[in-house]
Amino acid sequence: MEVKDLRYFIAVYETRNFVQASAALHTVQSNVSAHIRKLEEFFGVALFERHRRGAVPTDKGERLYRYAKRVIALVDEAEDTMRGKEAA
Repeated sequence: MEVKDLRYFIAVYETRNFVQASAALHTVQSNVSAHIRKLEEFFGVALFERHRRGAVPTDKGERLYRYAKRVIALVDEAEDTMRGKEAA
């Protein structure tokens, strides 16, 4: 699992749509699908139920979202700190 996988997961979760997530991430839909598939294989669970009109998070997807947001916030904070952009 990589940080980028979690960023892609969050984008799908928040848009509820793989195509919209790919647009927000400035990538193609197949990249988003590959990152989500990688996470699902890593955890051994489905994170989304895929439908024609979008993606609905499973219970495990709901749980992962809360963790992913915290992890990404910490990564972003560490990056900002290391680059000298700490909040005043």
